[in-house]
Amino acid sequence: MTDEDASAAGGSDDEHVDGEFVFGAVADDEEASDGTAGAVGPSPALGPGDALRVQLDAIEAGDVDAAAARAAGDVPGSVRTLFDFAAPAFRETHGDLDGFAATFLGAIYDRLVGARTVERGPGERDGDRYVQAVLARHPDGDRTYEFVLAKQAGGKYDGCWLTAAVDMTYDGESPSFRRTPTVTFGDRSVTCEVGDQLRAVLLAAEGYSPHNDVTQVANCGGNGLCGTCAVACDGEVDEMGEREERRLSLPPHETESGLRLSCQTHVQGDVVVEKGGGYWGQHVEDVAEPDDGDAGGDDAVDGEATADGDALVDPASVVAVTEAEYAGEYDYATDGPGTAAANGGGGR
Repeated sequence: MTDEDASAAGGSDDEHVDGEFVFGAVADDEEASDGTAGAVGPSPALGPGDALRVQLDAIEAGDVDAAAARAAGDVPGSVRTLFDFAAPAFRETHGDLDGFAATFLGAIYDRLVGARTVERGPGERDGDRYVQAVLARHPDGDRTYEFVLAKQAGGKYDGCWLTAAVDMTYDGESPSFRRTPTVTFGDRSVTCEVGDQLRAVLLAAEGYSPHNDVTQVANCGGNGLCGTCAVACDGEVDEMGEREERRLSLPPHETESGLRLSCQTHVQGDVVVEKGGGYWGQHVEDVAEPDDGDAGGDDAVDGEATADGDALVDPASVVAVTEAEYAGEYDYATDGPGTAAANGGGGR
């Protein structure tokens, strides 16, 4: 987590808390009909990869018909989430939430907002700037976009990673696009390359070891012999090979357990990993807790070893988006309500 102090959350009446999850503000105090209003809001505790993941998760959960929403003048919850994570300068180019929605429901971004799935490419961080390509899978055709996030310095959103620009870079799947699967372990996630060895992916991220207790050091080094890196996998991985089958057929493992040796398993897409209890991780009914590692926040590089988009965020760190901001009437220069003219757009 970042060591920077969280920005004061202005407009606390607009902040929605559901259990331990902190939701972004909803202008009319009603949850969006598509159920995506409950996205985690901007926070200095979110690294750039996490801030983007929240937005993409909202898009996938929204199931938006962009043309219908635009015709009806609706603002889908996913678009509201995009606005919540938009940098002040990016918001001001559209005036208010309605103007922002009109743009993102339009011809350039409709397949992003209406995407059924959004695949992430590799992220690149250069100081306080983060760039990541995404592939929006839409029934009418795919499109490749590029998100540019910038870490805010000063003002209400000090320390938050917010979207500075979204550009359509290719009408279709860009030939240069490279998918980066997400591996989730416990309440955190890392990204990797297709074909990466699962054990190596987990060991590369602090707190993600596939080994329990003394087997952290007493193991075969990833040769498929000791069986101590066995984990449960739910997602896209390769088929089991002969060596792995042979070791998992020996006690204390059982072939019927469905476990995989992470050293013999290669990631093919998004996958959720669980580690069972016991020396070999053979007790699948007793899921072991991952080691406490420092995940997310400003120390995250390229969105890796970061908190998952649905991870818990300290409510005190979330910066609530106010009604004045949705109406285009917030003066970011003075951190307070201003006039619509001063912010480059009309009120709602």
